[in-house]
Amino acid sequence: MSMAAAATPSNLPRLFARFVAEQAGQPESGVLARTAAWLAEAQERGDVCLDLARHAGAPWPDREGDAPPLADWCRMLGDSPCVGAPGERAPMVLDGHRLYLYRFWRDETRVAEGIRARLQAKVALQSDALRQGLARLFPADGGGGVDWQKLAAAVAVSHRFAVISGGPGTGKTASLVKVLALLLEQTPDLHIRLAAPTGKAAARMMASINNAKATIATDDAIKARIPDAATTLHRLLGYGPRGYRHDRDNPLVLDCLVIDEASMVDLPMMARLIDALPEGAQLILLGDRDQLASVEAGNVLGDVTGHGHAIAYRPQTAALLASVTGIDARHIPVRPDAPPVADAIALLRKSYRFAADSGIGNLAFHINAGEADAAVAWLSGRGGDALAWHPDPSPGTMLAQVVEGYAAYLQAEDVGMALDRFARQRVLCALRQGAHGVERVNREIAAGLRARGLLAAGDLVAGMPIMVTGNSYALDLFNGDIGLLWHNEEGQLRAYFRDGGQGLRALPPQLLPQYEPAWAMTVHKSQGSEFDHVVLLLPEAGGGVLTRELLYTAVTRAKQRFTLFASRDAVDEAISHTLHRSSGLAARLGWPAESSAAAVRG
Repeated sequence: MSMAAAATPSNLPRLFARFVAEQAGQPESGVLARTAAWLAEAQERGDVCLDLARHAGAPWPDREGDAPPLADWCRMLGDSPCVGAPGERAPMVLDGHRLYLYRFWRDETRVAEGIRARLQAKVALQSDALRQGLARLFPADGGGGVDWQKLAAAVAVSHRFAVISGGPGTGKTASLVKVLALLLEQTPDLHIRLAAPTGKAAARMMASINNAKATIATDDAIKARIPDAATTLHRLLGYGPRGYRHDRDNPLVLDCLVIDEASMVDLPMMARLIDALPEGAQLILLGDRDQLASVEAGNVLGDVTGHGHAIAYRPQTAALLASVTGIDARHIPVRPDAPPVADAIALLRKSYRFAADSGIGNLAFHINAGEADAAVAWLSGRGGDALAWHPDPSPGTMLAQVVEGYAAYLQAEDVGMALDRFARQRVLCALRQGAHGVERVNREIAAGLRARGLLAAGDLVAGMPIMVTGNSYALDLFNGDIGLLWHNEEGQLRAYFRDGGQGLRALPPQLLPQYEPAWAMTVHKSQGSEFDHVVLLLPEAGGGVLTRELLYTAVTRAKQRFTLFASRDAVDEAISHTLHRSSGLAARLGWPAESSAAAVRG
C-alpha cells in the first residue's frame, strides 16, 4: 500500500545558515547566518522574503537577543559576498528592505514584469462589436444597479492581463464563458487554453463551461470555438522527469490562457507560466482573493488584487467601461491615483447561490469582514438548519454525526452511486496532525464505520475513500484527486476515479501513486471543491494556525449545510487573524502598504 509518509521537520534553515557562514567565513552565531536561517524558516512558512523593516530591532526567532536596527542590518548583509543587490547572482538578494533567496527574487520580479508588460500593452478593441456583444450576453434585468458580471467581462476583454475575483456563487465561470465568446467575436481565430492547479479543479472548470456555453446568446460558430477541455498547470507546461517542456525558449502555443482557482497558484508556478507565455498573449485569472493562499510560497492572487483594497478604476478606464457596458458612470468606482493593475481587476459582488437571508452566505460575509460577534450570532441559531455549531465539542458527538453522514455512500448499490453520495459530505481540518488533525480523524472515522459494520477491518478495504498525494502522468492522476476503493464485478478490489465526465476509471490499488484516506482532508486540500455538507474541526486557540482565510475557505466549500466543531476562543482567533505572507509583489505592482488597505473586502 502506497500510503503517504508523515511530514518531518526540515533541517533546511540550519543547513543553509551553516552554508552561508562557511561561504562568508563568519560564525554561525553571527548576524549573517542567523538572518539566513530566519529567511529559510520564513520561506518554509510560505513567505517569499524576509521583510527586514518589519523585524528590525525585534527578538530573533530563538529569542536570544534582538535583530539589529534596519540601517545597520542592511549594511551588515550588504557587505557579505553571500548577499547580492537586485540583478546580481548570489544565494540571497537584498532588494530595498526585503531579503530573498535568489530564486524567489527572480520569480517575483519575473511575475511583476510579465504583468506590467501586459498592462501596458494596447488592445485593439472593436468597441461597437464589444458594446453589442455585452448588451446581448448580459441583457438588463430591470432591477437597476451595476451588473458586476458585465463589468467584469468588459474588464477582461479590454486588457492583456485581467483578474475576475468573487466568492462562491458569484458567477465567475458564467462570466468567463461570456468573456470567451466576446474574445472570439473580436478575434475568431483566437487560440484559447484553459487550465487549473489540480485535476479536480480542471474537471470542474470544464464541466461548468460545457454546461454554460450551450445557453449563451452567440453564434453556433463561436460556441464551437469555446474550448471544451481544461488541463492542469503541470500538464499544460509539459512537466516530466526532465522538468518543464515549455519555458521562455519554448513557449506555449496559444493566444489566451485562462487559469481557474488562481488563489492556489504559488509564486514559482506563476513565474513558470508567465515565462512560458508567448509575447502578447493574454492572461486571465479567476479565483477568490479572500481564500487561503497557495500551499507553497507566496500569495499571488492576494498580492495582485491588493490584499483587501477596494477596487476602483482610473478615470480613463472607468469612462471606457461605462461606454461599452452602458452602466451609469456614477456607479463605477473611480480613483485617480489607483495603480494600473487595479484597472484590470473585477470583483463580482452578488451571490446567485445564497439568498440575502442565507446562513452560509451571511456567515461567510461576516467572517470576511472580521465581525466575530455577528458570525457567532449566525452560528448560534440565526442561520437555521443550514448552520450548526458545537462550541464545546465532544469527540463522541462529532464522530457520531460524521459516521451517520457517511453511512449512505457505503450502502450504495454501485460504485458510481457511492462516489456521488460520498461527494455530498466532507470533514475538513486545519492541521494534518494532532488531536484535531486529518490523520487522527481519518483513523477515528474508519473505526466508527467499522463499529457500525459498514467497513471491513484492514488498511486496504472496499469503501475506503482515497486522495492521491502524488502525481502520475502515465495514469492521469494528480495530487488532490479523490477516488474510492470498491470491488468490481469479479470481486477484485479496484480504485475508482471519475474520468472528468460521468464515466469511471478502475485501477489496481498497487499501481497508484501515493495516497491516503480521504474521509477528512485539510482545508487547503479542499480548495476548488464544493460539498453539500461541510464539517469543520478546529484546534484550540493559540496554535498560530487559525486565520480568517482558513475559516472563510472552509465555510465557502459548503453549499447547503455547515457544521462547526470549535470553541468560541478558536472562532474569535480565526476571525481576528488574517494571513500575512511577506512579499514584494504587491508593492512592485503599485499597491500601497497592506496596513492601509481598505476595510471593505469583496
